[in-house]
Amino acid sequence: MKKCKVVRLKRLPRSPIEARLQAWHGEIWHTTRGRIIRDVVYAIDTGLVTTVSFIAGVSASLVVIDRIVMAGLIQMGSGMLAIFFGSYISTKAQKNFFESQIEREKREIEEDPEKEIQEIREVFGEMGFTSDEQEIAVRRITQNKDKWLNFMVQEEIGVSPGLIDNPLEIGAISAASFLLGAVPAISPFLLFSTVAQALLVSLTSVLIFLFALGLIKSRITKINWLMSGLETLFFGALSCGTGFLLGRIISEYFH
Repeated sequence: MKKCKVVRLKRLPRSPIEARLQAWHGEIWHTTRGRIIRDVVYAIDTGLVTTVSFIAGVSASLVVIDRIVMAGLIQMGSGMLAIFFGSYISTKAQKNFFESQIEREKREIEEDPEKEIQEIREVFGEMGFTSDEQEIAVRRITQNKDKWLNFMVQEEIGVSPGLIDNPLEIGAISAASFLLGAVPAISPFLLFSTVAQALLVSLTSVLIFLFALGLIKSRITKINWLMSGLETLFFGALSCGTGFLLGRIISEYFH
């Protein structure tokens, strides 16, 4: 019998810059899309810390485990909405800013091409190119208006038009990451019958998850795995402890 060959479809690069980086380094995280690790780690850590801190705080007053689960699920839902819309709005604001700057650059190329050409000379001059080499670069770049625009946008704004983040995509990824982080914190309350036991397992699960998150992060960022794991664990535990302490203080105050 002939074996069927599995064909894996690769995601196409969104810009020439991403295509070059992917070709040079191979891994998707070594392309400009690696920037998204910031949003993922932030959202997972937020889901972990806020959920376990909230649950630990309310467990002092809500002694019935069903009520703790309900409160935790409400907190998770509100947290997901908050981080989705927060990521969406901030990413859209950045997208609008970049697009307005690109339009401004496009107008300047049309209305004052000599000024833009001089800027190309200055860019290559700062790199050490001679006057003759600068003129060669000017001729090559200005032959095509799209390439000219892309060059000016990358040099002046520091962004490639094809790599502007999609607000809906970033919002969805952030919300899903928040949910992923919240699961280890609340799942023990669905499995154990006593609050003390569930809380202990929840706190232990969160600490393990924080260290694991640091290990995963180290594979992407290429830093020492132990230092990355301990750093993520330390700051996550510090945030959890602070949230728990504040929750206890508030709970005692209302008692």
